[in-house]
Amino acid sequence: MKKEPMFMICLLVSLWGGHSSCSKDEKVVQTPITRTQLLSKNWKQTDLLASIPGSASTSVFLTVMEACQRDNIWSFKADGTYVVSEGSTKCLPSDPDQATSGTWLFTDAETKIIIDDVNEVPQTFTITELTTSSLKITGTQLIQGNNVTGTAIFQPQ
Repeated sequence: MKKEPMFMICLLVSLWGGHSSCSKDEKVVQTPITRTQLLSKNWKQTDLLASIPGSASTSVFLTVMEACQRDNIWSFKADGTYVVSEGSTKCLPSDPDQATSGTWLFTDAETKIIIDDVNEVPQTFTITELTTSSLKITGTQLIQGNNVTGTAIFQPQ
């Protein structure tokens, strides 16, 4: 008879332990991904759309960019720096593996990005899409007297 109370205690403890570990009240709190975390990865440009006022956007990726530029990898880092590395094709065999580098900064409630290349004037782009699988940035530049709007489209690498 002494075995019965011990058996009941063990059964109750195991049931209680099992119940508490399977409780539906437990909630996993997921921290939302920040825009910096979304951007901080390697990206490869897959398209470049261009338009002038009054015209539709047209892909100029193959006609404007050389093959040696189309395979470059953009690495945005969480510390606000970036590096553009040559892909498998270099424009000149003597070109360094790193095409360029600089800093980046979100602005306007993280809807715009300033890219400051060490060799160029800083440029501001509007972020039209930033997800785990796509980055699209748009900017306007005066080219031969026309305001040309370009949208660069990237995918993660």
